[in-house]
Amino acid sequence: MSLFSSIEAIRSDAPVVEISKISTLNTISEIKVNPSSGCFVYDDPALGNRFIIWRAIGADLYLEERSFGVNLKSASVCFRFKNEIILPGTLIVEADSKVLVLVATTSCVHRVGLTAPDEFDFGCSVFASIGEQFVNHPSNWYVYNAMGTPHLATCMLNAEKEALFGIADVDGSILLVTLCRYGADGPPTQDVLRHSSRLRRILVGLFHGVGGSNAADGDGQFGSSSVVDLSAFYSNETSDVVLCSLSYDCQLRLWSCGRKSVIHSFDMRQCFRQFSVGDEPDWQCVCKWRLKCTEIERTWVVVFYLSIKGVDRFFVFVPSITTHQARLVRCIDFPGFDLEVVDFCVNDFRFVALYLQKQRLVLKWKEVCLQEYEHGPWVDCEDGDVYLSTGAVSASQLMGKIFHNPLLAYRSVERALKISCGDAYTPPGDFASLRSKLFDYLEDNGVAVRLGAGKWKESPTLESTLRTVWTSCVQYHNAAMKPIGLVYLRNCRMLAVVTNDRLLFQRDTAPLVLGFVPQFKYDDHRPAADCFSLIGRLVGAGDEQFFAAVEAAKTTPWQLVNDELSRVVQDAGANGLWQNFHRTMLMDEVALFEALQVLAGHLDPTVSPNGTPSKLTSFELSSYGASVTAAYFASSVGDGALLCRQALFLMASWCYFRPESKLPSSNWTTIHSELVPKLSLLCQCYVLLKQIASMTVGERCRSDWLMVADFLRKFTVPGRAGNLKIKTGDVDFHHFGKFVVDLYVHLLKMFWPCGGGGCLQLVDYLLENRMYADVRRLVESANRMPTSTAAVKALRIYYEAVACLRAKEPQQAYEKFLTAFIGLADNFHSVQGRLGFDKESFFTNTAALFDKAGFGEQAIQLCLDHLRLLETDSPALWHMLCRLYCASDRYAEAVEAAVKIQHQPTLEDSLTNLVRRVVDRGLGSELCNCNFGPAEQTFVGLLEKMARANKPTDDTYYDILFGHLTFKMKYRTAAHCMYEKAKRLEADPAATTLDAQAAALYLAATALNFARPQFRYLYFDKQSITLRQLRAEALLVECALQVANDNLHCRPTNPDRTFDQLLQKGQLDLAEKLCKAYELPMEKVASVVALNGAWDRLKQLVDRHDHKPELYNAACKSLLNRKRPVPAWLVDQYKETEPVGAMVLFLEYGELEAAVQCASKLLRDRAQELQPILPILELDNLYVILERTGNLNLLETLIGELERYSDTLLSQPQ
Repeated sequence: MSLFSSIEAIRSDAPVVEISKISTLNTISEIKVNPSSGCFVYDDPALGNRFIIWRAIGADLYLEERSFGVNLKSASVCFRFKNEIILPGTLIVEADSKVLVLVATTSCVHRVGLTAPDEFDFGCSVFASIGEQFVNHPSNWYVYNAMGTPHLATCMLNAEKEALFGIADVDGSILLVTLCRYGADGPPTQDVLRHSSRLRRILVGLFHGVGGSNAADGDGQFGSSSVVDLSAFYSNETSDVVLCSLSYDCQLRLWSCGRKSVIHSFDMRQCFRQFSVGDEPDWQCVCKWRLKCTEIERTWVVVFYLSIKGVDRFFVFVPSITTHQARLVRCIDFPGFDLEVVDFCVNDFRFVALYLQKQRLVLKWKEVCLQEYEHGPWVDCEDGDVYLSTGAVSASQLMGKIFHNPLLAYRSVERALKISCGDAYTPPGDFASLRSKLFDYLEDNGVAVRLGAGKWKESPTLESTLRTVWTSCVQYHNAAMKPIGLVYLRNCRMLAVVTNDRLLFQRDTAPLVLGFVPQFKYDDHRPAADCFSLIGRLVGAGDEQFFAAVEAAKTTPWQLVNDELSRVVQDAGANGLWQNFHRTMLMDEVALFEALQVLAGHLDPTVSPNGTPSKLTSFELSSYGASVTAAYFASSVGDGALLCRQALFLMASWCYFRPESKLPSSNWTTIHSELVPKLSLLCQCYVLLKQIASMTVGERCRSDWLMVADFLRKFTVPGRAGNLKIKTGDVDFHHFGKFVVDLYVHLLKMFWPCGGGGCLQLVDYLLENRMYADVRRLVESANRMPTSTAAVKALRIYYEAVACLRAKEPQQAYEKFLTAFIGLADNFHSVQGRLGFDKESFFTNTAALFDKAGFGEQAIQLCLDHLRLLETDSPALWHMLCRLYCASDRYAEAVEAAVKIQHQPTLEDSLTNLVRRVVDRGLGSELCNCNFGPAEQTFVGLLEKMARANKPTDDTYYDILFGHLTFKMKYRTAAHCMYEKAKRLEADPAATTLDAQAAALYLAATALNFARPQFRYLYFDKQSITLRQLRAEALLVECALQVANDNLHCRPTNPDRTFDQLLQKGQLDLAEKLCKAYELPMEKVASVVALNGAWDRLKQLVDRHDHKPELYNAACKSLLNRKRPVPAWLVDQYKETEPVGAMVLFLEYGELEAAVQCASKLLRDRAQELQPILPILELDNLYVILERTGNLNLLETLIGELERYSDTLLSQPQ
């Protein structure tokens, strides 16, 4: 499983930009140009994990820009050169803040300038605005003149940043086309580079045509000089671009673009000595030779590949060029393989070759050293299609492989299903429709039986059918994976195979670590390699069952391996593999033991890839980077798990053969004490990863992918934004290829129980992405691992409780939190740093989580558990408990919790929250009858402060305070509270509530009335206010309210004025009360009553006031003033009360009859009382007026009364 892929790298829907410079192409049917590919990486370190992949196929140049760290927009484009075919040799370079694309076609050369990304716009691709960036300027293209149709080209920038194109013509000459510096004005130029005269080249060609290849046994001059391959490199010594060409005459020529001539010629026949005598290269087969200029250890080299009759060799030449001479020095050469070479390249210190064997990619590499002229052995990176392995899997797993495998393209699956289901239209890219289509077909033909939505009954027939579909998918996939080239992304440290369909990254680009142990293939570990090969054949395809059994049986891998060994021993008679394994294992036990130690060392996840501890740093992953990383893990976990399992089987078999073993006892001790436990534990880690792989994908994908691969792939789903920041080692962290291996170790540490990881970072990720069910299953599985410490298990349970809480399962979350606390109680210090709080704060922090989620009852219970389990309390705990009770509308219990707070600021905070809660809900009366104990003064002071802080029209706080004070029988304080409210309402010009002011005053008066008699007064604003004054003020406001005429802004300032207004309004009762309260004259009331004719009210009024003469006087006077008759009863009562005053009043207003009646009443009363004193003056005035008016009857009546009075007095004895 050496190659892995993410299909998103190459898109088929890229926008097309057409470029047309010529009108026709006469030789298009004769031109056969193989597809080519290449890459471009930026020099800017900030763009270190960003690259461009190009593919030239016919007339189309596909460009894809990708980044492992940033999500790029509009990152694909296709340049379509109409009526042209793209020649090999396309180049992308960076110059003057521009990305230049240099393309040579069969008729023209092109240069496309793109604006390079800057630090302000790293998230935008260079192709984002390609329509604006492409400059259709004459200096950026040129239609060259050639004798025939060229089929080879190369290009490069010179020191002046001019674009140089070398094009091989049919006569062996090189057309050199020069485009001026990008952005400058200058016409393109064309030069023809020839290595000899034209006549000589024609004669040589004619001779070659007559003599054939056998005529070329002499010097190179007898062969044809037509170019068979062309490349270029830059000479730093001469600051010149050098073209390197290989011709039919076996001459390797170096051409100087500056001198425009050949500067060196090397006869390649010297290299033929490595082959059989008389063998000649077949220049007509392009897969038998290849020329490429590349860099090894920052030195330009010329690499020549040649295959003659099944014998392959690579030749590496180092050019040495000065101003005076040029030569090629053959540095090293080494054999290849009898396979079809696709491409080769250099990976820093490795030489990598890509072969094709029956549509199967074969990748091999070796280390090379130019300074020492050395090279290492070839290392086989395994077959390139193993990542689509067809091991024994169930029907459900096959469905996951077919429809949820990111390595399979939609078209491959569609073509495979057409064989089984026929042609039926499905929307492009819709895997769900394909899946539905397959099951409809299987159900119609009786192969599959549905059990419900998306479920079916497992059966051998169904599994066989799906396996056939899977095999077809793999076949079509391999056919679509035709390789184009091999590229090395230098800034990313990644090696990739470019195909028509995608990029295939080579997994072992980074330093070898973990399961990548090629040492077993070397001669020093030959016994180990043989043993592992035999183990794979012995145990067969039982990997799936083995790893499933580890989890299902809850046993250790060591036990399962021994059970498997028993099965193999029993079946050994059926074949000779067991005997071969027996002999091989005992052949060299010391070497085998050393190999196992090496393996265990590489598989230890508690160390970093370079074997030393490393600091943690952040690494950004784009959606594409996450997808590639996921594919990397998916391709590697199987190897690691299988290697662990095979190593365990090897050691179990060794124990079986121990009687025959000659291994020292110390080595056996190491095996049992170190190797077996370590590999068993690591095997369990792999099993856990594999199990979580299926459960995190859920119903959407039932594959056996590594869980880490799946959770990283979550970032690639449509609409998912953002970059993932992962903490990992700082070794080469800026190179993606190095990063993924270090990340692999880092993630495996999360599952390593004795290292303290405990899957916690993965749990963090799952919680962050709301994958709560996955958290619960992960914790359940991880806690089964026997070596997990109690603290780590409890900590995982804590996060499981968090998941339950977020999943709206409060009771389960509560129970798990308690379980976690019990497990952490004795070792809380070990997890305190991760949780962020100490043991004493566990319940308060946990209760806060419940409170935030809206589960108050469980939060209250956790606070009570704190009191029960820790037997301590704190102001923070009581504060939280008070707040939680408030939220649950349990105010009495909230008060009980608040009064236990000893910290004054916390107490004030709690009481403030309590008061505001009840006020907001309109339940202020709930606090009135509560006993606050030692917090009484604080509560009252707080209410006063809050009341004064609010507007006087907001009577809530004053009402709560008044109610509570009256409940505590503090009547005088309660009266002061309400009086203060009334005075604030009076002083507020914006207030419009005379009724509220009146109510406050009456409440104050009522409360003060309940105080003891000696305390029935208030001090306010340095003035003493008695109860009587308080009542009078309240009455005045009430009266003002009655006469306000809806103008509630009006404030009563003068009782006299208010009294007059009451009289005007006819509010006689209030007027009477106001008179009493402020001792105002009651005569006005009597006058108004008399004028209104309310005789009954008038009678009641004079009765209540003891028939005061003033009232009669005022009533009669008001009637007389209005010339209205005075009722007889009023005259009678008035003369009965005060006859003199009545007589004078009636006399004054000319009511002589009434005056005479009053005089008569007076004289009778005086006579009866024997009073000798009479109001002589008033009687005299009456007599005179009667006499003047000539009213003789009334005069006689008066005289008669006077005589009777006189007779009565004179008749009395002296």
